[in-house]
Amino acid sequence: MDARDTEFFQKTGSAFAESMASVFSMLTGREFMLKSEAGEFLETSAIASLHEATAILVKANYQKGLSGTLFFTLPLKEGTMLVDLMLGGEGASAEELVGDSKDALAETFNQVMGSANQTLSDLAGETFAIANVEILAIPAEPAAYAEHLGQGGFQDLRLPTTQDSLSTTIHLLLPDLLLQQLKRKFGLGEAPAPEPAAAPTSVAASVSAPLRQAPVASGPATDAGNLDLLLDIQLPVVVRMGQTEMMMGELLKLTPGSILELNRSADAPVELLVNGKLIAKGEVVVVDGNFAFRITEIDTRAARIRSLA
Repeated sequence: MDARDTEFFQKTGSAFAESMASVFSMLTGREFMLKSEAGEFLETSAIASLHEATAILVKANYQKGLSGTLFFTLPLKEGTMLVDLMLGGEGASAEELVGDSKDALAETFNQVMGSANQTLSDLAGETFAIANVEILAIPAEPAAYAEHLGQGGFQDLRLPTTQDSLSTTIHLLLPDLLLQQLKRKFGLGEAPAPEPAAAPTSVAASVSAPLRQAPVASGPATDAGNLDLLLDIQLPVVVRMGQTEMMMGELLKLTPGSILELNRSADAPVELLVNGKLIAKGEVVVVDGNFAFRITEIDTRAARIRSLA
């Protein structure tokens, strides 16, 4: 493994390990510890041997920034224990994953992918996003894995996971094509071949055409036209009245008429977020029968541009 591969696995593994530890701890109210280890490059036929019995397969299809599907596998027993902890239990295992338990695990990995993709996007300088994840129970048979994974090689990133009542290893499987895309996005792909050396110039030519020193700029050049090119870009705008956190078990108990208490007093200003960044505060008003947002505080034009960079 060369230095580029080592750096790639450190960055990618850390992104997923930290995201899982944060999400698992938040949803269960218990501390989870995760680390990452670069495993072997596996063919589909070898992936079934990662688990001795039925396993959970998590499929996450990229829809922005990358093309392809990454997979997680973990033992069914530990997967159901994790869900029981999220639902307020003590980590009891189950023989199958269905109904609310399956939905809870799917939402968990949606949050893991959302958090990890934010880190990966920051590293690559562009946005990565997936569609909703799919949860499957897979018997420990090569044919069953081949049906859902297809043929081809996968890089295994091991994510050892520990908690007081739970200890297992979650495997992140990166298909080769997706792996190469990520490396290129991080600037860690194959080093370009050296360009052929230029033919030497003659002494006479160098004398008859002396080099002219380029003028030194006194400051960064600005071009208003460059900014105009960005003015038609669409950005997501969210008006946020407040937020809260709850256990997965509480989320599944919500019914029509349930009341959620937010972390903001009734007279506090409402926040305006653009592309996830806070740029203004104000109040909710009604215009022609529709809700609207009146700005009372806003950053300067320069600060708004910087916050969206």
